[in-house]
Amino acid sequence: MLNRILLLIICIGMLSSCVTTAIVGGTAAGSMAHDERTVGQHIDDVAIASRIDALLIAEKEMPSRWVSVEVIENVVWLTGYLPSQKHIDRAVHICRTVTGVRDVKSELHIGEPSTGSLFSDSWITTKIKSALLDDKVVSGFSIHVETVDGRVYLQGIVGSSEQRYRAKDIARNISGVTAIVDLLQVRH
Repeated sequence: MLNRILLLIICIGMLSSCVTTAIVGGTAAGSMAHDERTVGQHIDDVAIASRIDALLIAEKEMPSRWVSVEVIENVVWLTGYLPSQKHIDRAVHICRTVTGVRDVKSELHIGEPSTGSLFSDSWITTKIKSALLDDKVVSGFSIHVETVDGRVYLQGIVGSSEQRYRAKDIARNISGVTAIVDLLQVRH
């Protein structure tokens, strides 16, 4: 327990307040201003993600602390770790029971992350989010970044193919990235 608290304190110390706001939940008012979704869709997606988080936490046999939930236009994306396929199947089932969910995509891995992996993944995510926030082509507020074992998931809605390619290029150039999973959608 003490190791987890120490890791959390270290990770929080590494993140600036604006990056933390962008990474954690994406619910800040500033993020909606740069999001390609309508305000109503953004609010619906955040509400669905919150309900799913609450249901996963309420499950007695669901160690959900390593699960990230992102909802984009009513499609749920699960990334992270759970101890068994049974847990993954249960998490997907829980998501499907939430009103408003159109589909569930699971990128969950069986097992648990090492402390070093958690630290490295958090660092990679922070570097990518910082680079996206500083970029003039793509808005870091419209892209959710999740890293699992060096594999970077880019999720969200962007305004053009140029923004999509730029986001992938930024992620590709960060040290420690082993793969990029492009889940970005282009708003036409």
